Amino acid sequence: MITSLRLTLLLCGLLGLLLLPARATAQQPPFMLPGGVAAYDDPYIAAGFRALFTCSAHFLMDREAADIVEVELADTQALALPPPQIDQQRRLVRAADGQGATVTAAYRDSMGCTLLPPHWSEGQVVQLPYVARTRHHHNPDAEFPSGDGNSSPADPRLMPLLDAAFDSSSYGSGTLTAAVIVLHQGRIIAERYRPGFGIHTGYRTWSTAKSISASLIGIATGLGLLDLDAPAPIPEWQQPADPRRAITLKHLLWMSSGLWSGGSNSYAVYFGGQDVISAVTTTPLETTPGSRWKYANNDTLLTLRALRHALADDLSYLRFPYDRLLDRIGMYNTWMETDHQGNFIGSSQVYTTARDLARFGQLYLNDGLWDGERILPEGWTRFVATPAPSRPQQQGQQGYGAQFWLLDQLPGIPPGTYTTSGNKGQHATIVPSENLVIVRTGVDPLGRRFDHPQLVADVIAALHD
Repeated sequence: MITSLRLTLLLCGLLGLLLLPARATAQQPPFMLPGGVAAYDDPYIAAGFRALFTCSAHFLMDREAADIVEVELADTQALALPPPQIDQQRRLVRAADGQGATVTAAYRDSMGCTLLPPHWSEGQVVQLPYVARTRHHHNPDAEFPSGDGNSSPADPRLMPLLDAAFDSSSYGSGTLTAAVIVLHQGRIIAERYRPGFGIHTGYRTWSTAKSISASLIGIATGLGLLDLDAPAPIPEWQQPADPRRAITLKHLLWMSSGLWSGGSNSYAVYFGGQDVISAVTTTPLETTPGSRWKYANNDTLLTLRALRHALADDLSYLRFPYDRLLDRIGMYNTWMETDHQGNFIGSSQVYTTARDLARFGQLYLNDGLWDGERILPEGWTRFVATPAPSRPQQQGQQGYGAQFWLLDQLPGIPPGTYTTSGNKGQHATIVPSENLVIVRTGVDPLGRRFDHPQLVADVIAALHD
C-alpha cells in the first residue's frame, strides 16, 4: 500500500527540482500533512523518525538499541509500529510504517545518517554524497575546552540545582534531562549526565542547530562569500518577476522572510526523505520581507542553500562546517547531517554532545575568538544577540535575534543574555555579564517543557550567594 504522503514524497523525488518558482506563487506549497495532522501521527513520517533517530543514536553516539527505543522513540510508541531493524554490517536502519512501506536510514562515518527517499532502493546508498572528515580526539589530560580533562572542583553551590535539573519535576513535570554543564570563565564548575549519555555521547540538537548554521553564515560573510544586506543568492528565485528576490539574508536570519510556512513546515524533509531544495525554494511570498516575524525552519534552510550556491563547489560546502567552525574549536563529536542530495538539514538535524555545545557557547562568550584566533567575524556576536526589527523585545517575554533567543527581559536574568533553543530542551546559553555558559540538553517527552530560563536565573543567583 502506498500512503498519500508517501506518494507525494515519491513524486517530490522525481519532480521536485523541476518545480518553477513562478508556479509556487500560485499554488499551496507541497508536502503539507492533510488536515493539520501532527507529524508523529502519520505512519510514514513516524517510521522515518524512528529510522533516523535509531540510526544516528546507535551509529553516531553508540547508544544501545533498547535505550533508544525507550528514550528517542518514546513519542512514537502509541502507534505500535514494529521495532526498527539495525543492519550492523551494512550500517542501515529500517523502520516499517505498518502499512506496507519501509523507511531506510543509512550511516556513513563522516556524514552521519541520511534517510533514503521513497523512490530509492538500498543499492543506491553508494550515490549518497560523501566527504572524508579526519577524526580528531581530545587529549584526555588537557584541560577543557582544549581537551577532555577537568581538574576544576565542582562548585558546591550548584549541586542542589543539578539535583533539581534531573529530578523530572523542579523545572517541569515529566521532563528528562540528559546533561547539564556550567562553565565559568571557561572552566567547568558543574557537570552531570543521565545514564546512557556522557562527554562523548549526545543527542540531536533540534533547533539549536539553527544557531550553529547561523554561525556558518557569519563565517561566510567574514570571508566575503555572502552579504547580509544583499538579496539572498537563491538560484531558484532569479526569474526577473520573482518577488522573493527582495529577501535578504538578514531577513532569513531574523525569521522575517515573509514567506508562506505552515508552522515548522519541515516534517517531510526531516523524516520523509524529501530534499531540502524542493521543499524550501518553492514556497510563495505572503507579505513584505522584513515586516513580519514568523518562526520557520525554511528560513534557516534557505541560508544554507545560499551558502552552497555561493561556494559553488559541493565538496567545499560539505567540508565548510568542519573546516571553518567545528574542528577549529574542538567540536569533534558534532555532525551536521544532510539529505540525499547533500544539503545540510541545518535547522534541526545536527548531532552533538553537551561538551561540544559548551565549546560553542564559549566561542560566543569569547566574542568569536578561540585561542586568540578569530573564528566569527568581528561584531557577529553582537548582531545575533540584537533583537530582530520585526520582533521588538517585551518585558517578561523571550526575544529573538538572529537564530538565537534573547532571555534578558526575563526575571533574574542579566542584560545581554542569549541562548540557542531546541525541541526537547536543547540549550547553550551565553551570559556575558557573568562570564557564564550554561548548557542543558534533554530528551523531554512531547508536551513536556523544561524551564531553562529559570535554571539560568537560579544558577546566577546561586553563584551570587
